Amino acid sequence: MDVRDATLCLKSLGEDGIDFTSLTVPVNRASTIVFPTVEEYQKRRQAIYDGYSYGLYGTPTSRALEHRIALIEGAARTLVLPSGFAAITLTTLACVQTGQRVLFPDSTYDTVRPFAEQFLAGLGICSSYYDPMIGAGIADLLEEDVALVWVESPGSMTLEVQDVPAIVQATHKRGIKVAADNTWATPLRFKPLAHQVDFSVYAISKYLGGHSDVVMGSISMSDPALYRRLKDFSRYMGYGVSADESSLVLRGIETLAIRLDRCEQTALRLARWVAEQSPVVEVRYPALPTNPGHYIWKRDFSGGTGLFSIFLAPWARPFLAEAVESLELFAIGASWGGTRSVVAVLDRPPVRTATVLAHEGPIIRLSIGLEDAEDLHADLARAFALLKRRHDEEVADDRAVQATSL
Repeated sequence: MDVRDATLCLKSLGEDGIDFTSLTVPVNRASTIVFPTVEEYQKRRQAIYDGYSYGLYGTPTSRALEHRIALIEGAARTLVLPSGFAAITLTTLACVQTGQRVLFPDSTYDTVRPFAEQFLAGLGICSSYYDPMIGAGIADLLEEDVALVWVESPGSMTLEVQDVPAIVQATHKRGIKVAADNTWATPLRFKPLAHQVDFSVYAISKYLGGHSDVVMGSISMSDPALYRRLKDFSRYMGYGVSADESSLVLRGIETLAIRLDRCEQTALRLARWVAEQSPVVEVRYPALPTNPGHYIWKRDFSGGTGLFSIFLAPWARPFLAEAVESLELFAIGASWGGTRSVVAVLDRPPVRTATVLAHEGPIIRLSIGLEDAEDLHADLARAFALLKRRHDEEVADDRAVQATSL
C-alpha cells in the first residue's frame, strides 16, 4: 500500500526489518498495545496475566524484570509495583477482608502503623502487633479472625531477626497466610519462599535497583493462583510500572551480588568498631552475636548486607545533629541500599505497642555504600570524636558552674 510521508513517519519499528540483538533488555515503552485482529482485541483482558493487554498491566521490559526476580526468589511468579509500600498494601488488601485481622511484628516498617490505623481500620479491618521474637508462640495469637501474618526479618530500624520457619509452621496449621518483607536481606541472603512463606515482598528501591534512582516494589509467590489474585487487585488499584524504570532495575540486578558482598564486608567491620565507641549503648546488625535473633540469622541467612543501627546514650541527643552534619561521606536521607552511604537519624526509638524497647536515646541508622572502608571509618571517627568533645565540654561547664555556686 502506498502511503504519504505523514503516515511513513508513523511506520511501526517492527515493520522496518531491523535485525538487532543486544545483551540488555530493550525498553518497550507503551500505553496503547495494538492487536492484529478484532478477536484478539476483544480477548485482551485475558492476556493480563501472561501476555500484554495495556501498558499499565505490563510490557516486555517489566515482564522481563518480573521473570528475573522470580528466578532469584525461586518463585512461580513475581509482580512488580510502584513501590515497596504498594507491595505491602496490595498484599494486605488482597488477603484480609472486613471483619478480619492482620498481625504485624512490633518492629514493622513505621509507615505500616498509620496505614493500619487510618486506612485499614476505616475498612473494618483490625490490626494487632506482636513481639517479633515470639517464634512458635505466635500460635497463641491466631484467633479465628486472623487472615494474614506479616514478618519482617530483620525488622525496620531495630533489626530483630525473626524465626520465620517457626512462625510459618504455626500459622499454616490454622490455614492462615504469611507475608514477608524481605527488603533488608534481598533474595540473595534469605529466600522466604523456600521457608514456605506465601508472599515475599521487596522494596526494589533499595538493593535491587541499587543506584537510588528508582522507586519500585515486588511481590513473589509460589502459587500461580495467588499471583492472579494479586494481579487482579493491582489492576483494580491502577498499579503499574514504567519500562524505563524496569530497565534501570534490570541493570542494577546485574551487579547486586558484588555490591552486597562489598557492603557486607565494610558494614561488619564498621559495626564492630562503632560498638566500642563511648556514646554507643548498642549496635544492631544481625551478623553481630549481640543482635536479637543472631542465632536464627546464622541458621537461615547466607550473609549480611550493608544496613545497621546504632543506639546512642541520651546524653548524645543535644550534639547529634552537629555530629551527623559533620559527616562528609554519608548523605542524610531516609532510604538506603544504593552505592552511596546514607545516614538516617531518629531522635527517639520507634513506637512499640507489644514490646518494650529498652532504650531512651537517639538512633542512627547507617546504610553502607561502596566507598572505601578506610575513608568511611575516618569520617565516622571524626563524628564520634566531635560527640565526645561536645559532651566533655558540657561536663566541664557544669562543673565550673557548680564550683562557682559553692
